[in-house]
Amino acid sequence: MTAAPVTAPTRSSWPPRLAAVAAVAVANALLALVAPLLGADLVVAPPGQDPAAVSAGAFAVFSAGFGLLGWGVLALGERLLGRRGLVAWTVAAVLITLLMVVPPLSAGGTVATTVVLELSHLVVAAGVIPVFWKSSPTS
Repeated sequence: MTAAPVTAPTRSSWPPRLAAVAAVAVANALLALVAPLLGADLVVAPPGQDPAAVSAGAFAVFSAGFGLLGWGVLALGERLLGRRGLVAWTVAAVLITLLMVVPPLSAGGTVATTVVLELSHLVVAAGVIPVFWKSSPTS
């Protein structure tokens, strides 16, 4: 009689990743709600467009949307490339975070609004990159 091979239990990556996406959405919505206390009116006027206020809901939706997009790209990379997909995604995520410094600078808002917009990008990166890395089945 032979024993069945022992396999290590696989951990699911989706609960911590979903929690990270939800957390950055909530954190950025809260950031938008307290922004007026920091002197930020959250009104932006990109070149050629009328001034418009950015709502707390927009902060939440965009944070969650880009978090989910990143998750999908990572899942595809992990499936196709294994650990190399995780490494490539992490490098790309950090580079995209660095590139996302530029759009708020041209958004035509006050200095305080620009700082809040920049901070919101950092919240997403700091919230999802480490969690996605740690929760990867390839790590």
